[in-house]
Amino acid sequence: MKLNKTYLFGLLVLQAGGVSAQDTIPSIKQLKEVEIHSSRLYNFTSGNKIEKLDSNLLNRYSTNNLADLLSNESQVFVKSYGQGSLATSSFRGAGANHTAVLWNNFNIEGPMSGMIDLSLIPVNFINDVTLQYGGAGALWGTGAVGGSILLNNSSAYNKGISIQTNTSYGSFSDKQQQASVEFSKRKFASSLKVFNHEAKNDFLYSNIAKYGKPLEKQFNAELKKYGFLQENYFQINAKQQINTRFWYQFNDRNIPPSMTQNISVSNQKDETIRLTSEWQRKAGKINLFLRAAYFDEYLRFTDSLIQIDSRSKTKTSIVEAEGRLHFTKYDLFNLGFNNTYREADSKEFSNTPHENRTAVFASYTIHTLTNSWNAVLSVRQELIKGRHLPFTSSLGTEGKILKRFSIKANIAQHFRLPTFNDLYYHGQGGKGNPDLKPESGWCEEVGIVHKYKFRKTEWDLGATVFNRNIDNWIVWIPLTPMIWAPSNVRNVWSRGVEYKMKLNYSIKKLNIQFSSMYNYIRSTVEKSALANDASVGKFLMYVPIQNAQGSVLIAYKGTSFAYVQTYTGYRFTTSDNTGYLKPYTIGNVNFSQTFVLTDIKIKLFVQLNNIWNEKYQVLSYQAMPMMNYQLGLALYFNQPNINLKKQ
Repeated sequence: MKLNKTYLFGLLVLQAGGVSAQDTIPSIKQLKEVEIHSSRLYNFTSGNKIEKLDSNLLNRYSTNNLADLLSNESQVFVKSYGQGSLATSSFRGAGANHTAVLWNNFNIEGPMSGMIDLSLIPVNFINDVTLQYGGAGALWGTGAVGGSILLNNSSAYNKGISIQTNTSYGSFSDKQQQASVEFSKRKFASSLKVFNHEAKNDFLYSNIAKYGKPLEKQFNAELKKYGFLQENYFQINAKQQINTRFWYQFNDRNIPPSMTQNISVSNQKDETIRLTSEWQRKAGKINLFLRAAYFDEYLRFTDSLIQIDSRSKTKTSIVEAEGRLHFTKYDLFNLGFNNTYREADSKEFSNTPHENRTAVFASYTIHTLTNSWNAVLSVRQELIKGRHLPFTSSLGTEGKILKRFSIKANIAQHFRLPTFNDLYYHGQGGKGNPDLKPESGWCEEVGIVHKYKFRKTEWDLGATVFNRNIDNWIVWIPLTPMIWAPSNVRNVWSRGVEYKMKLNYSIKKLNIQFSSMYNYIRSTVEKSALANDASVGKFLMYVPIQNAQGSVLIAYKGTSFAYVQTYTGYRFTTSDNTGYLKPYTIGNVNFSQTFVLTDIKIKLFVQLNNIWNEKYQVLSYQAMPMMNYQLGLALYFNQPNINLKKQ
């Protein structure tokens, strides 16, 4: 199933050939563009805290992965095992598998682990990144407990030809190449994006596990990644459109040792295919959506030192249908159906486990005449193997209370199904538990937002208070000194405060932007089914009690300068809170200069990371690089369609 890099860039050449052959004869009659938001995010999330990362941020981080983007520019804590290694998310003190990651409405988390490695998602593949904080089980189903990451792709018709290439070189022999070709005509749009990334990651770090904390060079950390994303959009008529997407990616990574290990020869290879299609129809007061997806994922982990050669393959098929109806101009009703089939094949399972899950979901939103207040009610019921899963619902509202203030409030149920590893794993050191119950609970939040605009200045300030309980929290516990197994043993209570401020000043071609974010989170174990469990009353491991971020962006004509500083507070490394990691502060700088030459734009950029040379750990004894850099060159070309007078 492996596709080589020559084939990938051959696809890009073919796509460019199709572009050059594009006919420039003007159409006699232009169809009105179909504008339908297929994601439930846009209509049925009243009361939730929503954070949309703007296109300027995505452009600045185009040579980075999603983990880099979120760790620097959001209030999500990213748990990283090191440069180029596994990175997962934690919303509001929840676990790594308590985040729903959706790509164009499809949940792409692996059925075996229930989570996705954010370091494997290239930012340049995504047009829109939106974060929904808090539980949203009624909208997205299993895993939407702490929050949801929504990744979306889009295109526009009749925009002509756009070509972009990007190459960069950085510390630790980090080399990247990216390219994209997009073209669109009156009723058709297509794009192809490809990337290649190689790095040695042989950085120096201070080994605190050894006497004197000597500087050592990281080893066995090389990586190679490449992939492509091909998209097609067809406008059937003024009321209908259809799209298809094909995402292929191959990753080959060595797994470096921790600071307490003297050697590592571990390696992991991942190969992923994601195919999706969606049909949309807008007819009067009714919008219809029909979408389908197929995911095929292969993973191989090897370690010759302990004689491990673990291979697994998972397949996921999803079919979903939705219908939205306006009873009046002040409301919107949504009714949907989802069927998800998943299976896994691995020698760590005694058979080939599979799961067929069916869900029916509905939402109803209503707003006032002036749209100053709105409210939404959502419900969801899922069935698996003939039994009902926890019924989930949510109720939210938001609206203006003063001229420049608005308030949000939401209460929601959430749940997370046990993963295939939780249920069926039967390999070295572990044994699954087929009798596990789903994790479930409630969450609540209240927020206030203040927006103000005066001449050239815009002010946006928000604060949110949240509360969440999770029952039947799944924990792997020792059955014997050598065998661990999962069990529903804990109740976890998370609560906290989030603050965010953005100040923007613009005058002529000068733009200055300041922003700051702060989180205070307490996530504690309240109850446990284990006798003498030392974690009761203690904080969850690796959940920072406080973190903060501040940034400044200055842009003038084609020159841009950005500085971002993040602070991550204490994290406990043991369940009884006797061990902890110290806080750390990271400063990053990004500078770019853009030149315009007729139809071509050239951008030179420099990215400096950890400029204060901080010696830190995100996770215990996992090495992180000190100051490092990335230099790059990007070329942009656009040729609009030729528009002549209509005949």
